[in-house]
Amino acid sequence: MKKSKTSADYSKEAYSKEKLSYESYAEKLRLEKITTLVEGKNKKILDIGCYDGTLGNILIKNKNEVYGLEINKEVAEIAKKKGLRVKVQNIESGFGFKDNFFDVCLAGEIIEHIVDTDFFIDEIKRVLKPNGYLVLSTPNVASFGRRLLLLLGKNPYFEASYGFPPEALAGHIRFFTKDLLLSFLKYKGFEIITFTSDVVNFTSSGSLSNKLIADIFPTLGHCLIVKAKLIK
Repeated sequence: MKKSKTSADYSKEAYSKEKLSYESYAEKLRLEKITTLVEGKNKKILDIGCYDGTLGNILIKNKNEVYGLEINKEVAEIAKKKGLRVKVQNIESGFGFKDNFFDVCLAGEIIEHIVDTDFFIDEIKRVLKPNGYLVLSTPNVASFGRRLLLLLGKNPYFEASYGFPPEALAGHIRFFTKDLLLSFLKYKGFEIITFTSDVVNFTSSGSLSNKLIADIFPTLGHCLIVKAKLIK
């Protein structure tokens, strides 16, 4: 009997070193915005799902101490070479750090892969210091492009399985709008400090996009980006 594939299994396979890419305009802009939201230096930061350490390396250059969690061993080795202190671990089983350890937790494009999001946010709360910050990003299910596809009766890049349809595969099992994401974080004990987005895409490939419209109307943007403060 074939073993059922988990979200962790998919992530380990799909986000390998062969897939490394931060070349798109939207991705570069997302990293810039997250870096700006971290603010300051001399902070102890956890990058959850740190991938190859691209973001963490930027923050290290800004005089911060950066730790990482990554499920793919090969990719984690690349991050270590960039100066991150990386644990190879399935984050759905826990983070493995002591309580009240970090000033900032980063969760970039992670929560949409998580089955038990209550446990995930509770782990973030556990390792954050009192009044610590969470900077989180996730795809926007109500982006301009997805709204248009739905209006036309087309699939807005949802996945039926880990193998179909090929053009939509990303391993996403959770989908968020601005209202759902912000209300969930408030429910879990966070105060929303900043909400923003990256770009509004006008083509499925992202070849035609606009940053200004995303700044003015972030609920239409490709990505939801939030900075939140732990208050309880």
